[in-house]
Amino acid sequence: MAKRRAHNEGSIYQRKDGLWAAQVLLPSGKRKYKYSKTQKEAKDWLQKEQRAIADGLVVIDEKVLFGDFLDRWFDEVAKPLLRPATIAVHETVIRLHIKPEIGNIRLTQLSPAHLQNLYFRKLKSGLSKRTVKYIHTVIRRSLSQALKWGLVARNVADAVDVPKPNKRAVEPLTPPQVAKLLDTLKGDRLYPFYVTAIGCGLRRGELLALTWDCVDWDQGVIHVKKTLQSFKGKGLVIGEPKSESSRRVVAMPEFVQQTLADLLVNRSVISDYVFCTSHGTPFGPRNIVRHFKATLKKGDLPSTIRLHDLRHTFVSLLLSQNVPPKDVQVMAGHADFSTTMNLYGHIMPGAQREAAKKMDKLLDGFTANGTA
Repeated sequence: MAKRRAHNEGSIYQRKDGLWAAQVLLPSGKRKYKYSKTQKEAKDWLQKEQRAIADGLVVIDEKVLFGDFLDRWFDEVAKPLLRPATIAVHETVIRLHIKPEIGNIRLTQLSPAHLQNLYFRKLKSGLSKRTVKYIHTVIRRSLSQALKWGLVARNVADAVDVPKPNKRAVEPLTPPQVAKLLDTLKGDRLYPFYVTAIGCGLRRGELLALTWDCVDWDQGVIHVKKTLQSFKGKGLVIGEPKSESSRRVVAMPEFVQQTLADLLVNRSVISDYVFCTSHGTPFGPRNIVRHFKATLKKGDLPSTIRLHDLRHTFVSLLLSQNVPPKDVQVMAGHADFSTTMNLYGHIMPGAQREAAKKMDKLLDGFTANGTA
């Protein structure tokens, strides 16, 4: 009785035309073949495939195009986990920058050189380093899934040099600039919007989605539960906050409470939204930005100030008053403590000076040679 071969032991035999054929059974149940002129070449190939199967590096389908795989990964893996805004950006990046360039390359033949050249061409065309890095992130995450599924032997994106975006320094408004901005807005129907932005540090989308039921007058806090974004073809969409840490409770300073209370009592339109149009609907993000830019011009403030800088101002003012950075992280809704420190650590010279003074007190009385 002939000996039965193991699951992926494979076999080698010579065909009538003189070629040597090697075959191996894949975990999927399919057979993979290789035809060679010599028995040694066929044997070497078979051993290589057997090692790949044993190490979990077997490639299931060598004909899959990267573009086709990218579509499958995006629909089955990425979309269910991403927020609507991130989905929209992914769709744009895949449609405009990835599939037209490398979508027709076989997934198994995609190389670091393909990706490096793609990034070079995109930078040369005028795309920012940040956008090119985003392209790389999408490709790398998709290939990571391809590796898990056994479609590739390695993630070639790990072998590519990626451009590092230039970090824009955080530039909060100075107290005189804050005073000038609010003075310019006196009597404006959006004055409460800016007061809340500066006093509570909410993101633009969180402010636009804020409803009265999220304002707790008894506790003096705002419950941040949702955010508003605008999508092409969909209009304004209310969704989940940016991250789990973004779902938070923020204490209202007295001046914010008073401003919102006045708004509630004197409002001319009944609406669930705290900041609404004359029709009771929330403002669109672009309209808010246009209003902000017009206000800067009216108040003779620097045109380089961004709406998001009001949030930076909130954080920087707290840190300047020696509020513990960990508490600031929670109030700002940063997912990681490192985010708070990386962005704002440089504006805490007072804390560093205080630490130096405490060190002086601890070591007071010690001589230069270390004896008391």
